Amino acid sequence: MTSINELEILENRIDRLENIVGKFEKIEKTKGLETIDEILNKLSSFSSNYSKIASAFKSINEINKYSSFDAINEIEDELMLQAKIELILSEDEAILKLDRDFQKLKLLKNILDNPILNDIPCLTEKLKEICSKQSSLKDNYDGQKEDLKNFLSFYYKSVIKKRSDKISTKI
Repeated sequence: MTSINELEILENRIDRLENIVGKFEKIEKTKGLETIDEILNKLSSFSSNYSKIASAFKSINEINKYSSFDAINEIEDELMLQAKIELILSEDEAILKLDRDFQKLKLLKNILDNPILNDIPCLTEKLKEICSKQSSLKDNYDGQKEDLKNFLSFYYKSVIKKRSDKISTKI
């Protein structure tokens, strides 16, 4: 029986509020925000007689402050700005490194655009020719060294033989 009494009390309160504020059908026929504002004004004037309801309405203003579209957009804008700042700062070091690398490339570009360096392919071919000649000279050097050694050995032997023949003829 207690639950039936509580239910009747709640239904009576709802009926009184509907009589003060207006029926639900009125909300559907008008603009929603305007009707909600109108209902809020009527409820706040009604609640001035009841302290608990008045304290609840004070917190409703704070809830509305943070649940309005402007407040949500402002919070989202602040969060988006913070995220962008963090992203930019995290990429700052990478951007600075890329800048240093591009500066080095710019300096190297001036060096590589030097006309002397453009002759490198031609000079490389000449260097290959010189290397092959030097290699053949080295191969010839070993042969010529052996020939010179044989010649000097023969010359030395012949000079010594002539001297020994001269000395032996004198004796």
